[in-house]
Formats: sequence, structure tokens, C-alpha cells
Amino acid sequence: MKKSLLVLSMALVLFVCGASLAFAAVDPYGTILPSDNSELNSDSGKFGDGSSLRIEDNENKNLGYIVKGNYAKFSGVDFGAAGATKVKIEVATPNAAGSIAFLVDDPAGTPFATVNYEPSGDWQKYQWAEAPVTGLTGAHDLYVVFTDGDINVRGITFEGGGGGGGGEAAAPAANPETGDNGIMLYTVLAVVAAGAIVLSRNHSLNVIKRVE
Repeated sequence: MKKSLLVLSMALVLFVCGASLAFAAVDPYGTILPSDNSELNSDSGKFGDGSSLRIEDNENKNLGYIVKGNYAKFSGVDFGAAGATKVKIEVATPNAAGSIAFLVDDPAGTPFATVNYEPSGDWQKYQWAEAPVTGLTGAHDLYVVFTDGDINVRGITFEGGGGGGGGEAAAPAANPETGDNGIMLYTVLAVVAAGAIVLSRNHSLNVIKRVE
């Protein structure tokens, strides 16, 4: 019985931790890193070494080998109730000026913003480019679509209604099935797991007392 309760407790704790990580929203008002992506849509037809859109293994860990039509998807980006007012992206390229489209939920949809960028002079010399945003609230899958290629990307961020680098903190996304904030489910599960651990500990103490 003691071992069963202990195993159950450990399983619940692992489940809660794993679920919390899996459903954790990307914070758009911090810096969204290339490694935060959930999908990279690639085209390997340009480069002689077969390389395609990827996170480069260098100091900046930037998105590189980008060609026209590639996109990066970031799941669970929560813009909150107040919403975003500006999008900024950090790019580097020694080549021509170009643009990057930002969309939600469908990479073939209508962009909510298009950022125009200028050459920076080098593949690892980064500069910020930005565009205004209106009407973008709530939680969405964010698609960054490269309407032009031959650039590197090191970071993305949004500004909220409060202005500044971070704007207002994003509100937790509501669970579409229950209508409650998603975090509530995991809070309840955490409480259940903690209760199971306490019961397991008390059971162990009672067994020790009976033996004594």
C-alpha cells in the first residue's frame, strides 16, 4: 500500500510538471527566441550543402538559412486582454532590404503586421525593425513568414498598451473546454499530488508506529 501511494504521488507530480511545461504560453512581451519555435517550415532547394531554415549553432543561436516562403511557428502566444500595439524583430543581413509578415493561426491568412527591414551590413550585425499592431488580443499561434529571404533573425518582441519594452503582462489564456483559466487545472492537480504525498507519508508513519 505504501509503495502504491508513493508511486501514485510521483506519477501525479511528474504529470503536473510535464503538463505545465507543455501548455506554458510564450510571453510576447519578453524576447521570443528562435528556440521557442514549435515548427520551422523549410525549403532545402537553395543551398549547395542541403541546409534549410534552422537554428544556427553559434553564439547568437539565430534563425538562419532563410529563403523566401519559409516560416517559423510559435505556439500558445498570449497577447492578453489589452493586446499588442507594436511588433519588433531583430534581423541581420548584408543583402537587400525586405519584409517579414506576422500572422496568427494560419500562415496563409492575412498579416496583422508587416515589418520592413534594411541591410545591416553583416550576417551577425543585428538591428531592430518594427511595425504597429492593432486588434491583436488573446492567445494564438504566431506565424513569422519570411516574404523575402537571405536574413538571420535573433529575436522577436511585442509592446503592449502600457508601452515600454514589455508592455502589460499577458493574462492567462482561458481553457476553451472549461472556460476557466488553464492554469487552474494544473493548480488543482498540484494540490491533489501534494495531498497524495502527505497521505503516503502519514501512512508510512502509522506503519512504523504499529511496528514499534
